[in-house]
Amino acid sequence: PLHQARSGWAPVSIREKMKLLWFVSSLEQKGGGERFVLEAVQALRAQGSDVLIACDRLASAASFDGRYDLSSVICTEQEFDGAAGYLARVFSKLRGIFALHRIIRKMAPDLVVCQSEFDAIKLYILSCLLGFPYRVFVFGQMYQFKTDITRYSSVFREHLEPIVASRPGYRDTVTLPPPKLSMLTWCVNEIVSRLKFRAMNRAERVFTLSGQVRWEVGLVYRKEATVCRAAFDEAFIDRARLSAATPVSKPLRLLSVSRLVDKKRIDLTIEAFSRALSPAMLHIIGTGPEEANLKALAAASPRAKDIHFLGAVDDPTLQRELAAADCFVSMDIGDYDISVVEAMGKGLRVLVAADFDLADFGPEFTGAMSVAPNPLELAAAIDSVPALAPPGPANLGVLERLTWQSLASTVAST
Repeated sequence: PLHQARSGWAPVSIREKMKLLWFVSSLEQKGGGERFVLEAVQALRAQGSDVLIACDRLASAASFDGRYDLSSVICTEQEFDGAAGYLARVFSKLRGIFALHRIIRKMAPDLVVCQSEFDAIKLYILSCLLGFPYRVFVFGQMYQFKTDITRYSSVFREHLEPIVASRPGYRDTVTLPPPKLSMLTWCVNEIVSRLKFRAMNRAERVFTLSGQVRWEVGLVYRKEATVCRAAFDEAFIDRARLSAATPVSKPLRLLSVSRLVDKKRIDLTIEAFSRALSPAMLHIIGTGPEEANLKALAAASPRAKDIHFLGAVDDPTLQRELAAADCFVSMDIGDYDISVVEAMGKGLRVLVAADFDLADFGPEFTGAMSVAPNPLELAAAIDSVPALAPPGPANLGVLERLTWQSLASTVAST
């Protein structure tokens, strides 16, 4: 049972019906983070919990073309400029704490969940005042993002080199030796880092999406984490295709689905596709700030006629693309990617960057290849797709544990 809160929260068993608040800073895009919270909350509600979502920023794009109802989401209407300096971003994030305080006092939830280390700071401060328990999802670790400088603080500096060495993509996002900071930025960063450490350490439970980040959390926060992830409902899995050992098409049909941002390394995919020798087509789904640059890169490719940008698509179109594709390609700097696992569930072969924690899926999992994130290695991998062992029935055991229903049960368990 949860502890008795000073403000009067009654102890409950998490396995019983409960009131739960899921807080996330932003619900503004059609992305993996948004899909994660909306699907998880749907599954929790289906299992009998009374769940509300609160966020600082909300936009209609997060409804995924009306797939999710955002009408009950509580938004604190905070502004945030991602291009602002570090100090401005820190104080902007903290401003929403007063509105969140009012929401939590009014709702009196049995449990609060967030999905970022920075959001955990807010929950830690408010839990000291209101006494509620909170749990944290580490949805992307601080080493994956160029703008997160807390990793350079004295709190986390000790483990910087071994963590950077553990994943190739971190060399693109982490500056070594660490950058020099102004005295004011250094002081604020030290304070924020200590708050992050305390917030994560005091969380009732911490969840990660992979064994890699569970290891990182153990190092930097001295906190044992639970791997808890999902990507689809059970009905989403294409059991027929997984049982049929489907051969690849001629020409090969490659698919990429993501926001078009630096971290996803779509430029690497385009460059590798341009070098590959096999007859193939590359379909790219998504929009984002890198779209114009990526289209220019594709236009200059000797295989320009085989590269197609589909933009933002609705869910039926996405499902048709998954059904038609032979292989899904993701060079994301990340330990876990919902779009990759969705492709696995549909029986596609997948090529993932070595940053993706493929080892978590086990040695019996077939149809997936980890690739060093450089154009030559990826081009060779693309050419080898026809010889790659197809996804098969042995994958079903792993995929059935990656459902939203399974995740919801873990999040709400004692």
